[in-house]
Amino acid sequence: MNFKLKINLYKGIVGALIECISTLDASADEPTFIAALVTNLPKKLEAILRNLYPKNNFRVGGCFIHQKPLAEFCDRKLSKKNPEIGDLLIVYKRIQGKMETYNSLLLQAKKIKVGAGSIYNYKISKEDKHQLLLYTQWPQFIYRRAGLKLNGRKRSIIPKTVTPGAQYLLINQDCILPFYCAMPSDILVAHNNFAVQLINFIEFQTGRPFVKNVPRDSWSQMIWDLLDISFHSVFNKSKFGYHNVPRGTDSIADFLNLTLNHDINYNSEGTGIPVLVLQSIENEDGNNIK
Repeated sequence: MNFKLKINLYKGIVGALIECISTLDASADEPTFIAALVTNLPKKLEAILRNLYPKNNFRVGGCFIHQKPLAEFCDRKLSKKNPEIGDLLIVYKRIQGKMETYNSLLLQAKKIKVGAGSIYNYKISKEDKHQLLLYTQWPQFIYRRAGLKLNGRKRSIIPKTVTPGAQYLLINQDCILPFYCAMPSDILVAHNNFAVQLINFIEFQTGRPFVKNVPRDSWSQMIWDLLDISFHSVFNKSKFGYHNVPRGTDSIADFLNLTLNHDINYNSEGTGIPVLVLQSIENEDGNNIK
């Protein structure tokens, strides 16, 4: 990216992020912050990207789901607690001519109470060690609370160590921009604010690439698992006339060439992971595709 344009992109994202959460107070919990991001940020971020990089035809979408899938460790001696696989999944599909490349970033949100703790020295509590274990060692696990298609399926993510594909999202309302990312560790140390992280993510400087084709590596398979159940998730409010209504729109799923089948028997109601999806399309020479 051109440096001056990148500076403008950074300023634009910072402003959009602050605006997204402007109505939240100190009582807001992690799911509330994530909901604000995936519901309020997409249109703002898409407008910023399209304005600054018109040749890339950016599209941005979001999908919020509260009940997230769990990972039950096959070796119960490691931990009897089942961690959530993540609080937010960000994916990016970049199309350059006939070539498609994909990037992913799985985030576990951790809110730091106002006036307590630091984004540069946040110690993981004993109660949250099972989540840290998942992101640092990736023990073999079985999906739980993941819908009929995935419940009981076994996964073993390789390598079994820390990677930039799974990080923590620190939320500290003491900061003007309260979102920071940190690599998994006993003591979390913020390394980028979320605006910088998004820019690096689009440039494939952070996150973990994944592939579309089958057979897939273990990481790619997990990412498609999560996308699949999230975009098949539905909600029902019969009193108000909502029956098996998709939480993710068809237009968002189209970014990733997912075919939606909103059958309540396909996936448990409301199961999945909040998703932020980005896509860019450009010719090999960088010209617009109409």
